[in-house]
Amino acid sequence: MAKVKPLPPNSTVAALASLPLNAEFELKFTTDAHGLRRVASLKALEKYAFSRRQHIRATYYDTPDGALLQQGISLRLRQSGRKRPVQTFKGPTQNQRSAFERTEIEIPAGPDGFDLAGFDHDIRELIAKATHDLAIEEQYTTDFYRRTAIVLLDACEIEIAVDDGQFITNGQAHPLQEVEFELKSGEPASAIDFAKSIALAAGLQLEFTSKAERCALLAGMIVPEHRPVRARHAGLSLDACIHALLSDCLQHFIDHIRPFRDEHSPHSVHQMRVGLRRLRAALKMLGKAFPETSFRAFADRARILAGGLGEARDCDAFQQLAFGECLAHSSRPADSEYLKEGLETLRAKAYKSASMLVESPETLSFILDILAYLARSGWLSEASEAHTVVLAAPAQNFARAILDDLFKRARKRGKDLLQRSDEERHEFRIALKNLRYNAGCFTALFAAPKAAKSWLADLGELQDLLGLHNDLANAQMMLERITPLAKEPFPQAAGFVMGWHARQSDTADKSLEKAWKQLKAQKVFWL
Repeated sequence: MAKVKPLPPNSTVAALASLPLNAEFELKFTTDAHGLRRVASLKALEKYAFSRRQHIRATYYDTPDGALLQQGISLRLRQSGRKRPVQTFKGPTQNQRSAFERTEIEIPAGPDGFDLAGFDHDIRELIAKATHDLAIEEQYTTDFYRRTAIVLLDACEIEIAVDDGQFITNGQAHPLQEVEFELKSGEPASAIDFAKSIALAAGLQLEFTSKAERCALLAGMIVPEHRPVRARHAGLSLDACIHALLSDCLQHFIDHIRPFRDEHSPHSVHQMRVGLRRLRAALKMLGKAFPETSFRAFADRARILAGGLGEARDCDAFQQLAFGECLAHSSRPADSEYLKEGLETLRAKAYKSASMLVESPETLSFILDILAYLARSGWLSEASEAHTVVLAAPAQNFARAILDDLFKRARKRGKDLLQRSDEERHEFRIALKNLRYNAGCFTALFAAPKAAKSWLADLGELQDLLGLHNDLANAQMMLERITPLAKEPFPQAAGFVMGWHARQSDTADKSLEKAWKQLKAQKVFWL
């Protein structure tokens, strides 16, 4: 597939500012035929009248190399029963906060079907820029039957759509069984809570990709992440900053759930944990500043989820270090194969547990609960009167105080670094992680992007050096866990791994103090 030259950052969203305001909020869940029957039998839905089945066929348009897909845009021609066909433009919303929000513009199709000229000038210009004036053509199709019902709840109107049919890509059909909850009017939080109750009762799986994106994935295309647009305004209030920050961290986590489901790749496991750890660091920081809020409770839930993915990540990290580096050469010990087989057995068990966790009711509830909390700006109603004033103040003031405090804590724990015990070094490493995560959260508030990038790079180098020392202890722990699962003992391979890690640790120690002094001497970017 040819590479598509992306538009400048946020240019798609900026272009949408001139379009008619027509935002869509929708939660989608996937299931199978049994799941659709469970939905139909739920007592909670008995009082709602579902429509008769309606046949829907939708064709999606793009360039062959997915230029629109890469910009988060989809173009669709939909035929619903005998109704006149309609064509739809979907794209990011201005100030988009999650993958569940979309701009949707729908117009009647032309007399001959899909007609790009039917859209107004701004949309046509946006599409031309996204495609670099390349021709668009039919790419994918969905063919399904839909039943709908309208739910009126807490001054909120929600449409439930139950879809059963097929994705059709490259001439091949794939099952399509989905349940969608689209907010027609009212506040999103009520729709989220209602969707959660139905999903848990019917055992549905939260989906993070649109039908167009799912078609593209099935066709082997790469779907970009749905990253919210980060606010870059020095006068941003703390309340608005919290919303942007937590949304971004949550999105980081959920962006990698679909790749994990499809590929079980080490990268997706690692990035899910990074997203959760970023989220937890932010929530812990906010929970300390606003103890009367639910921030701490969400931080505890994020910690449990990240911990549940830890074994899979440990296996991947050890596999990379052992067989990607120290045992990668042809002269490795013969008993390395026993170590490798034992590791693969442990890794398979760890990934099975990780999959169960990702698809568990606890993870689904966590995502939807924090999404609803964000939709309600729940911290505003929970905060004390004094803290409400702080939340309305510029976020820069809060960020400076937090980062000063975290850097002071790191300085204290990093004193006489080379004389510190392994446990004390670990505490120092944790302090640096908290500093780095929170510093990364607030860089957009300060007009010093180059200084921030340089400072965070030095901090990252210091963390990596500390990590090499920590890898020695982790390697011993992993060898102990692998030993009972191996067919035969592997003393030579184990000795080789431990010796290699010990040498790496000694090398790191020679650079550690210099890297720490360099970071302390560098001017911080938040002054």
